[in-house]
Amino acid sequence: MGARGPGPGDWSFESTSAGKGRTSSVAIAQALQRRILTGEIAVGSWLRHEALAAEFGISRTPIREALHVLQARGIVTIVRNRGARVNGHSSRDIRELGEVRSELEGFAAQLAAERITDEQLEQLRGSWRGFRDAIEEFVQKPSQERDAETAARWVAANDEFHNLILEASGNRQLRVSIQEIHHRLPPNSSYLAYSGRERLLRQNLAEHDKIAEAIGRNDGATARRLMTAHIRRAVMATVDWMEGKGLLRDGAEPDEPLAR
Repeated sequence: MGARGPGPGDWSFESTSAGKGRTSSVAIAQALQRRILTGEIAVGSWLRHEALAAEFGISRTPIREALHVLQARGIVTIVRNRGARVNGHSSRDIRELGEVRSELEGFAAQLAAERITDEQLEQLRGSWRGFRDAIEEFVQKPSQERDAETAARWVAANDEFHNLILEASGNRQLRVSIQEIHHRLPPNSSYLAYSGRERLLRQNLAEHDKIAEAIGRNDGATARRLMTAHIRRAVMATVDWMEGKGLLRDGAEPDEPLAR
C-alpha cells in the first residue's frame, strides 16, 4: 500500500491493540472500510489474511472476523482459500444510505430542540466554536501541510457536534439506528470531498451554526429541515468526489452482498 495524504481512516485503528478480541475486529473493519472509501484499497482487489495480520501486528483470527463484518455490510466477498474481494459501494448505495441517515439525524435534531438542557446547549455551542477553530486552522495551512493531526481535529470536532445532538435527543433507539448506518457508511466520509475546498468547509460550518441556533430557540421543525439538508449535501459531495476519483463500484453490479 503506497503513501497517501491524510484521510479520515488514518486514526481508526490507533486505539486498538492485540488481544482486544471482537472490539479489535470491528476497529479493523472500520479502518479497512475507510481505506476502501479513500481508494487506498481499490475496488476489485483482494484482502489477504496473512498480509493484514502482519500489517496490524495481530493474529489472523481478528482479521478473519473483521472480513466477515465487511462481508455482512456488503463491502467484500469472502472466497474460501483466497481471501476477500473488495466490492466497495456503488453511488446508489451511498445515496440511499445518505437518505436514511439524513432523515434519522434530522429527527434527532428535532427531538434535541424539544429536549435539550441548558448544559447540553452550552456544550453544543462550545462544540460549534471548536469546529470553527478546527476549520480555520485547517484552511490556513497549505494543502501539503494538512497532516493527519490537523485532519483528526476536524473530524473530532464534527463528531462531537453531531453526537451532542444525538445525546440531547434522548432517544436510545435512534442512536442505535444511526450507529448502524455509520457501520455501512462511516461518519466523516465527507472529509474526502471537503478537505481541499475551503468554500465547502465554510458552508459546512455555517450549516452547523444554523442548526445549533434552531435547536437553541427550540425550533424543532427548522432544526430537522436544516439537519436533513446538511447531511444530504455532505453525502452528495462525497458521491461526487468518489465518482470523480473512480472509487465507486459499477452500479450495474448487484446492490446486495454477493455472498453471506
